[in-house]
Amino acid sequence: MNINLLKTYIRVVETQNLSKTAEEFGLSQPAVTKQIQALEDMYGVLLLERSGRRLKPTEAGEVLYQHAREVLKAVEKTERAMEEIAESRKGKLYIGASTIPGQYILPPLLKRFKDEYPHISISMDIGDTEEIFSRIAERELDVGVVGGWINNRKVDGFKWMEDELLVIVPESHSLAGKKEVEVREILHERWVFREKGSGTRKAVEELLSAYDVRKDDLNIYMEAGSTEAVLAVVESGMGISIVSRWALNSIDSYRKVKVLKIKDPKIKRFFYVVYPKQKTRRKSVQDFLNYIKEQGKSLGF
Repeated sequence: MNINLLKTYIRVVETQNLSKTAEEFGLSQPAVTKQIQALEDMYGVLLLERSGRRLKPTEAGEVLYQHAREVLKAVEKTERAMEEIAESRKGKLYIGASTIPGQYILPPLLKRFKDEYPHISISMDIGDTEEIFSRIAERELDVGVVGGWINNRKVDGFKWMEDELLVIVPESHSLAGKKEVEVREILHERWVFREKGSGTRKAVEELLSAYDVRKDDLNIYMEAGSTEAVLAVVESGMGISIVSRWALNSIDSYRKVKVLKIKDPKIKRFFYVVYPKQKTRRKSVQDFLNYIKEQGKSLGF
C-alpha cells in the first residue's frame, strides 16, 4: 500500500475538491485524479461521487476514509517511536545564544546536560539576539537563549531568568568611588554601546527610554561588537557603559574598571529561551527544554 495514496484521498474527502488538494500537495489535478482512480481500481469500488460542485465519499469511500485516518495515525505513531529510539542512541541538538548567555551562562549548564545525556551531540552558535531569533524562525536552530524578546509568529518561548544591568566606568573616573548611581548622573558621559541587534543594547535603550532619554541624546563615543570589547574600551578610559552582571561575575581582578549599581531601575532585563513554533519536536530538543527550565528554577529565577 502506498501511504501517499491514502494521504491524497483523505485530503480530497476533507476539501471536497480535487484542484484544492492538488494545490496543497504541489501536484497537478490529473495526478490527483489518477491517485483516486488507483485506489478505486485496487478495491474495485467507487469511492467518490459528485454532489453539485463538490465531491463526497460513497458508502465505501466513507469506510476507506475512516480506516485511512487510523492507518496514518498508526504510521505517524510508529515514526515517532522509531525517532525516539534513534535519538536515545544518538541525538542532535543545535543551540543558538546571544553573547551573554552564550559566553557566561550556558557553558556550565551544557556540561551538566552533556553528562546526563552523553549520547546527544551538541552544537552551539553565538550571535546577536536578532540573528538568533531569525535562525530560530527559519528552523536552522532547535533552541535559542537570548537577551531580549522579538515578536515573531514563527517563534515561541518563555521568560527564563532575570538579569541586572550595571554601570561600568574606568577606575580613574570621578564616579569610581561610588557604589551606585542614578541614571541622570551618567547621561552627560561619553558612552560605549553594544552593536545594533544586541539584546544588551536593546535593554539599555529601553532603560533610557523609561527616563525619556533617547540614544541620540547621548554622546556615543564608540560601538563595540562584544561585551569583552566594551570592557576593554571602558578600561582604556574612552567612556562608560552598561552591561549585564553575568559578564562581570567572572571579571578578572586586574581589570581597571569599577562597577556601580543603578539606583531604582525602572526596567528589568530578562533572558528568554526560544524555539520554533511547531506541534512536535525531537526528543533531544524536548529533553533540553525540560532541563533548562529546571536549571532556571534551581538558580532561583
